[in-house]
Amino acid sequence: MNRNVKTVLFVSVLFGASTGIYEFVLPYYLQERGLSFHSMGTVFGVAAAGMLLVRVVMGRLADVWGRKLFYGLSLAGSAVAMWLTPYTGAVGLQAALKTLREAMFLTRDTVHPVILYEESRGEFMRFIGKTRGFEFLFQGAGTVVAGVTLAKLGTGGNLQMAAVALAVGAVVFWALFREHWKPRPDHRGGSVWGLFSLRGMHRNLMVILISNLVFNVGISTGHSFVMPLFFSEKFGVSRELVSWVMVAHRVTIAVPLLLAGALAVKRLRRVFMITLALEGALISASALIPGFWAASGVWLLHDLVGAGVWLPIQNQIIQDYTRPEERALEMGKLLAFSGVGGILGTYLSGVLADYNISAPFFVSGVLMVAAAVVLGGLRLGAVALVLEER
Repeated sequence: MNRNVKTVLFVSVLFGASTGIYEFVLPYYLQERGLSFHSMGTVFGVAAAGMLLVRVVMGRLADVWGRKLFYGLSLAGSAVAMWLTPYTGAVGLQAALKTLREAMFLTRDTVHPVILYEESRGEFMRFIGKTRGFEFLFQGAGTVVAGVTLAKLGTGGNLQMAAVALAVGAVVFWALFREHWKPRPDHRGGSVWGLFSLRGMHRNLMVILISNLVFNVGISTGHSFVMPLFFSEKFGVSRELVSWVMVAHRVTIAVPLLLAGALAVKRLRRVFMITLALEGALISASALIPGFWAASGVWLLHDLVGAGVWLPIQNQIIQDYTRPEERALEMGKLLAFSGVGGILGTYLSGVLADYNISAPFFVSGVLMVAAAVVLGGLRLGAVALVLEER
């Protein structure tokens, strides 16, 4: 593990901790300010709608100007958005701050696997699993901190504590990371149409794009603001108890991710499809269970046997089939166009929650199963030969 990978790993820890605080506290902060489920859906939906342009443009610029600038910018920008969030309860301003935070969050999400693939191609699955694993593990730690300090610091104080942690991460990254990416001399041109066109993307990337589009509708329906509120509203349990469910949620995805390098998965498509479908089935089942402990127990299995296993597989396939000279751009396109599903999902979440608080979870799982079916279109072969043909 070289210096750059170690730096990214350390920053992932701080990023995870700040995200754990932010994602747990924000729905309760919005609730305290009097926002309805529908208004929360608007805040999250507007933020999702702004991501298409950001993903593609940031990916393109990272290919031209380098990875360091945009990874560092994503950390600093997220910190600013979280710091300012407690200063307003207006729906429009909250939507603007959420949009800024999501733009920066997704910029990092685009550049992060690209950096790791270029720094350690032969051990990519191990390092993507390790960095993502520690990130999710410390999301759990951040949620614990938020649960413990909520009474003393309040939701606003927690949001600003998260901002400080991420600001530290931005400073550390900028000080220690050494840029290695050198763009090709002919790489600075291109039309606007070419920037957003999907022409030339490998078939497997298109299949993952469509699957991700369906998946993102599902994940945003059941994993946005409604996630902690489902447990507290449906079962009447305290925020502190919900915080422990959110902690366990992060641990259950972290464990398989940390073991990703040792799993040695051979049938990538089959494992990808089965684990994604199983994840969806468990989420839907949890919505139908009447008791808190049983429902939360079943729900917590979804990442342990789902995303914790398939996430490194998906990242490996994407990086293998993107063109080296446009890796960040193609990554950005794939995530941007599939991320459109998040717009529908967040609005759908608010509408369904107003009808029945269990409905977002049930619909979320059904859509994940549908996303798994789409993956049957993957055709995985010898990557080296594929890239030569392109």
